[in-house]
Amino acid sequence: MASNFLHRLKHNVKLGITFYRTEIIVTVLGFYLLLLYTLLFTSLSGFDFIFKDTYQLSTGLTGSCFASIAVGSTVFTLSAPGLYNWARSDTEHVHGAHVEPEFRLWPAIATAPMLPICLFWLGWTNYPRISIWCGLGACFVFGVVLTAFYVSSYEYIIDSYGEHSAIALASVTAVRYLAAGGMVMATRPMYSGIGVHWTLTIMGCIAAILSPAPLLLWRYGPKLRKKSEYAKDP
Repeated sequence: MASNFLHRLKHNVKLGITFYRTEIIVTVLGFYLLLLYTLLFTSLSGFDFIFKDTYQLSTGLTGSCFASIAVGSTVFTLSAPGLYNWARSDTEHVHGAHVEPEFRLWPAIATAPMLPICLFWLGWTNYPRISIWCGLGACFVFGVVLTAFYVSSYEYIIDSYGEHSAIALASVTAVRYLAAGGMVMATRPMYSGIGVHWTLTIMGCIAAILSPAPLLLWRYGPKLRKKSEYAKDP
């Protein structure tokens, strides 16, 4: 029984690596989620530089700044069911079209340009003379983007890969947490070495490069799924 378990574990680990290496959909969404979670995890240390040092906040008040991300995430979570029902109803009943997996990408497409915007916004308004609420507003937008892309990408992977979606999601999740968790170690040297403005500018430039990814998957996703060995038929 133990040998059977180890055999299945070895097979599934190899399959997860194969998914991340060969499935373009999984690779692209995985890299974008890696960026989002790197930003989320590094904010644990970064907020000391962004809010505590700039505005001379206490440790308690600095921690409360995370509420702005939570509020943004909650706003999207509460509005998502209504938006999905409206869009799905319009697609199916008005146009009579079958809802493809790419339908799930619309929240990501709509919010992807907001990620570099909120990073540049947070970085270059980080001065004591500018109200702290400006920076908190950028964090609110980040919370919206984080949840929108997370939900959108997971739903798209599930709809695209069907019975293989568990392996696809596991590979994305493992890489995301391992790599993003490791980036936390580099956070303080970055913020202390090049400052808040340039650290967030670098992150914003990376986000700007990746922002077309959901739109490209919406355009070419059916072709990629058709070529895939594991995806459901378009």
